[in-house]
Amino acid sequence: MGNIISYVEEYGNRSMKEHPFNEVDALVLSQFIYLKWEHIIPGLSDGCDAISIKDMDKKMHKKHLLGEVFMDERYEKDNKALFNAMLASKRFGELSCNYRYDTIDEEAETQFFAMTVFIPDTLPIVVFRGTDETLLGWKEDFNMAYRAPVPGQSHSSTYIKQVGLRINGEFMTAGHSKGGNLAVYSILTAPKEIKDRAVMMYNFDGPGFNREIMEQYDYPSIASRIFKVVPESSIVGVILERDDNYKTVTSDARGGAQHNPYTWLVYEGRFDYIENVSTASRVFRDSITGWMDQTDPDKREVVFATAYEILAASDASTTIELTKKTGRSSRNMLRAMLDVPDETWNKFKESMKEFKIQI
Repeated sequence: MGNIISYVEEYGNRSMKEHPFNEVDALVLSQFIYLKWEHIIPGLSDGCDAISIKDMDKKMHKKHLLGEVFMDERYEKDNKALFNAMLASKRFGELSCNYRYDTIDEEAETQFFAMTVFIPDTLPIVVFRGTDETLLGWKEDFNMAYRAPVPGQSHSSTYIKQVGLRINGEFMTAGHSKGGNLAVYSILTAPKEIKDRAVMMYNFDGPGFNREIMEQYDYPSIASRIFKVVPESSIVGVILERDDNYKTVTSDARGGAQHNPYTWLVYEGRFDYIENVSTASRVFRDSITGWMDQTDPDKREVVFATAYEILAASDASTTIELTKKTGRSSRNMLRAMLDVPDETWNKFKESMKEFKIQI
C-alpha cells in the first residue's frame, strides 16, 4: 500500500497513453493546486501561454518563492515530495498550467483559487483549490450550510464560463474538500454548451448541495458524470449527501485526519476501496443532512455563524496559528462564548438539541 506520492514515483515512468488518467491522478492534481502558485502561473486575463512544470520550478527558485509556494506547514514535507516526484516523472513532467484565477476577499468572506492543467495524451482538467489553512477559507465552508451560492461557488461559475471559451472539446474538473464541491457546482450551473463538454467531475471528500440548488439546476443531468471519493471516516464529504453514490477509500489515519489526501491508500495504481464509510460516518451524514434539510436557513445561520465567531475569537488567522496558540486561543474562545447574546445563545442551543447534540 502507498499514497499519492508513492503512486507518482511508481507510475511516473508511464505516460497517460500507457496508464490512462484515473481518479488517483485527479487527486494528485487536486493536492498540487494547494501549493501557492499565485505569483507563478499566468492569470486568466494575462493572455500568456501556459507555463510548464519545469519552468514553474525554475521561476520558483529564481524569484526565491520556495518558502511561499510551500508555506502550508501542515503538508510542507509531503507537498515538496509530491512536487519533486511529479517534476521528475514522465507522467507529469510535461504538464503545463494556465488561466489562474484567484481572489481573497475578507469582506465577502471568500477564498478562491482555480487553474487549468494541460497534460499530454489526456483531456484538460480544471482544478479548484479546497479550503486552505486560513480561517477565512473555513468561514466560507461554514457559510455553505445556509447560504447559496457562497462567493466561491459564484467565482467557480464565472471561471468555468471563461475557461470554457478558451479550451476546445471535452474536459474534466477536480478538487478536494471545498474544491470538490466547486468542481461539481461550476458544471452544474454552467451553460449547456459547456456543461455537455464536461465528461467527469472529481469530488474528493467535498460536501454535497442543498436540495434547493439541486432542484434549481437539474442535478440529475450531471450526476452520472460525478466521481466522488470519501475516506472511511469522512466528515466533510458526507455532509449533504443523501445516498451512497460515492466510493470509499481506506486511509492510514483515524477520524477527521482522514480528510488529508496523503493518508488515502493506493494499491496497484488505483485507490484501495472498501464497500462503505464507517457506521459513525453514516450516522453523522444522516443526522446533519437530515437536520439541514429540515431546518430553515435562518436557524442554520445562527448555528454556523455562532460557531465561527467563537473560533475567530482566537485571534488566529490560520488553523496553524490556532493550534499553536492553544492556551490563549481557548481562553479567548471561552470569553467569546460568554459574550454571545442570550437570545442568540438560546437559539444556538435549541438548534443543537434538534440535531441531538446537548450543549
